[in-house]
Amino acid sequence: MSALPDPAAWRAAAARHDEFFAALDPGARIGLVARQAPATMLLWEVGDAGIEVRDAPFPGFSASGTDILLAADAQALAAICDAADGQLFAVLRAGIRSGAVVCYILRRRCDLEARGFEELLDGLGFAFMGACR
Repeated sequence: MSALPDPAAWRAAAARHDEFFAALDPGARIGLVARQAPATMLLWEVGDAGIEVRDAPFPGFSASGTDILLAADAQALAAICDAADGQLFAVLRAGIRSGAVVCYILRRRCDLEARGFEELLDGLGFAFMGACR
């Protein structure tokens, strides 16, 4: 059994938080891995028909093809799984603040803004400030 959330629960979580995903361009990808055993990642990927969710091999950070990658410790993953059908973004924000979830931003800020990530990053507790250079 995977420590990652069930893809159906992850898809439902995205649907409940459409305000964070609606502005994302097709091809935008957000991954989640278990920090202790990052062999598989769970992907939110924006497709033409909306958010698609799937498990995928994790080839490493730079080769993952994600825009944002979340790496959670075991305790945070358990909390994320429990919150997937409820307060997911509150749990993710708390995990990021505590260091239990490390948020890797794998694209330049300008690229993320252009792809529509501002609302999602705000939902995770990040705020873009100043001009993009």
